[in-house]
Amino acid sequence: GQITGWTLGHKTLNAYITGPNQVSWSIAGTPIDSQGNFLICLPVSLPDSLLLAPDQIFTAGCSGGAVTFNPPDIKGNLIMSFIVTDGAAVIGEVRRNNFDTIFTGAFSIIYLNTSKSTVVTGQKICGIDTLNFNVSAIPGWTPVVKNITKISGSSVTYQFNNVVPGGSLWKFY
Repeated sequence: GQITGWTLGHKTLNAYITGPNQVSWSIAGTPIDSQGNFLICLPVSLPDSLLLAPDQIFTAGCSGGAVTFNPPDIKGNLIMSFIVTDGAAVIGEVRRNNFDTIFTGAFSIIYLNTSKSTVVTGQKICGIDTLNFNVSAIPGWTPVVKNITKISGSSVTYQFNNVVPGGSLWKFY
């Protein structure tokens, strides 16, 4: 990819996941060149010790509603964003999305790793937000789109699916 408007010179891009017990793990890293170009190679599979149970993958800490993984015995993990470092110092993160400020129709692309093919359906309530799922994944990394379908005050409704629209950019935050 190429980070939009990159002006920070040579840095490092790291893929982190949150494993069991909320501990972050770096699973891959790659240089970012002076123009913001990078090529990160993620491991196809993750050690079982870094995989989460289905109810922890998308919806840890959520209550209300039900999300179904079919088959129910899968395990997996997510990359929501990539961390940028300069030596040992964290200087920001990179996300793939189409917005700077949220709006109905905005979306971000996250990456799901699963232990086997799965279909995720259902709805979960997370605080004041609603998460709707219609996702399929194969073992390894699958892009998942997190669409904003409704904003009502500070409450947001998200639709997770596999339909990757055009217009996303890699952005530094």
